[in-house]
Amino acid sequence: MIKIIFKIFIFAFILFSANIVFAFGIFNIPYNKSDPNFNKLAMRVYNSGNPYTYTYGAYTYNALPITTTMSGCKLISIIRRTKGFSNPNYWAIENYKICNGNIAEVKNTNMAGWDNLPKGIKLVINNVIAEARQYGKATANYYEYRVIAKTGVYVGTVFVYVLNGIKLEAMMRF
Repeated sequence: MIKIIFKIFIFAFILFSANIVFAFGIFNIPYNKSDPNFNKLAMRVYNSGNPYTYTYGAYTYNALPITTTMSGCKLISIIRRTKGFSNPNYWAIENYKICNGNIAEVKNTNMAGWDNLPKGIKLVINNVIAEARQYGKATANYYEYRVIAKTGVYVGTVFVYVLNGIKLEAMMRF
């Protein structure tokens, strides 16, 4: 009886430890390590400065140039969608900081979405949208977040990107 209880305890300990390890990202390997398309697309967008869409098998990659930093580095996000999964929770997102043609930093992220952003940032987003509609583009900072808005091809369409460092936290169209 004691051996069974001991085995259950060991099993529970291992299971709980594995959840902790994955939750804190110890084994959270960036997507670009297992999928070379991320790095290729990031460099293509860096060199061209234009967004790019690429389809490979069941995956569709959307590579987006988000902004340029004060030091001249470009922030690029690549979103890999799997066919049949339209929910952002199933997207693979890599965020790149590329300086002088070299990948300086890569971070993967999951989209927070509008509902999971801090409440105070929503007023900032609305103000940035109004400014972008007037001037074509606008940015604002809210604590560690950066809000970037750009007008689209269609009159009145505004694309909003919310960054936390180099990580794309939310992407919306208004």
